[in-house]
Amino acid sequence: MGAFDAVMYGIEGDPLLRSGIIALAVLETTPDRTQLAARTDRLTRVFPRLRQRAVGSPFSPAPPRWETDPHFDPDYHLRWRRLPDEDSDIAGALAYAARMSEADFDRSRPLWEIAVLTGLHDDGRAAIVIKIHHSVADGMGGLAMSAALFDLQASPGDLGPLPPVPEPRPAGFADRVLQAAEFEIGALLETLRGTAKASARAALALLTDPLASTATAGRTAAAAAAMLAPQSEPKSSWMSGRSLASVFTVVDVPLDPLRQAARAAGVTLNVVFIAAVADAVDTYHRTHGRPLTAFRVNMPVDQRSPGDAPTGNHWVPARFLVPCTAVDPAARLRELHRVVDDARRDPALNLSEVIYKAMALLPGPATEQLAGMLMKGVDVAATNVPGPPVPVYLCGAKVRTLVPFAPKSGAAINVGLLTYDGTAFVGVNSDPAAVEDPHEFTDVLARSFARFTG
Repeated sequence: MGAFDAVMYGIEGDPLLRSGIIALAVLETTPDRTQLAARTDRLTRVFPRLRQRAVGSPFSPAPPRWETDPHFDPDYHLRWRRLPDEDSDIAGALAYAARMSEADFDRSRPLWEIAVLTGLHDDGRAAIVIKIHHSVADGMGGLAMSAALFDLQASPGDLGPLPPVPEPRPAGFADRVLQAAEFEIGALLETLRGTAKASARAALALLTDPLASTATAGRTAAAAAAMLAPQSEPKSSWMSGRSLASVFTVVDVPLDPLRQAARAAGVTLNVVFIAAVADAVDTYHRTHGRPLTAFRVNMPVDQRSPGDAPTGNHWVPARFLVPCTAVDPAARLRELHRVVDDARRDPALNLSEVIYKAMALLPGPATEQLAGMLMKGVDVAATNVPGPPVPVYLCGAKVRTLVPFAPKSGAAINVGLLTYDGTAFVGVNSDPAAVEDPHEFTDVLARSFARFTG
């Protein structure tokens, strides 16, 4: 397991930091049961990580290793459920998905589950809820893996030969000791190499431009100190409660107006998204007589390179304060453009890998404590993932809606945006202990998007 994956896996001794990623797809028809079982089997062969479980050793500080589960049972991971009549609508599917997100994984098995929900509106529609642990893949990786499950047309034709079933190769005690040594030595050597390179660059810069290099070193040190500074208290005292419960709600926004708003302001779609979230949080607080000056946001910054495997995590967390001083949409976009750009350029992000390698070697309780200090002070998490620009199908059933729900991981709210077939689907994962009325907040968020899209 990579260091970042290991931290995401290991911090869940604190259940408030659980990191299951949920995707909810609403289908026009119910997929064929036999076909879906076959496609899921193919998916686990194309990506063997989905047949692997995490196996650790109490005698080793090294991260767990991925091993093919010798007892892999596809029926455990793919489940069919019929929604009761009183919940046979999208709200019922969202409630089911939220409950599914609250449950921990069985760690003796591979860390993913799929639930097919039938009986929506009695018109043949269905929903599919996909849940995957963050240590297995990040949002971008999960989307790439789903390409082996979904099709670009109702009848995909020949999918090619079926990959072989991965053979279980459990590691013995000696293998795990060797793995631990390799990880620790590798982490040490990588840190030393990185330090040596950084020192050489710093020395050269000091000789050629001493004033600029001194300023850069100062900024990096300050940024690193800010990244590691305890932030256990959220900025919003009103949304400070935390619980294991989740409420899932959805906002769908036409994609073209979002893009036009971004082009008109000379910013990215992500900045418009963050600005809409900021506007909603600000408005929600002011409406209830609880004005904020700023709130803390956690946003993943993608580090994926061409050729990176879909499995594993390839991002670093950017944490920054969003001011609530601008209420005019144009002013807020200018303000957020600067804030998000500074967060993406934060020199401390380059230190993330070293920090997470060190955290991966800590005892579990110490990792949980440190992660809690860094994550529980976040008010809002926000993530934006580009999805398929055209319709996709699941075993012949067209996907009408595709919504992401990212884990709260200590925040009051996580807002995830996924673009699909001309629509930006925004999944809001609210903690009801922090947000008194998640549906009201969602309505405010919808109005905030409308303010920026005209």
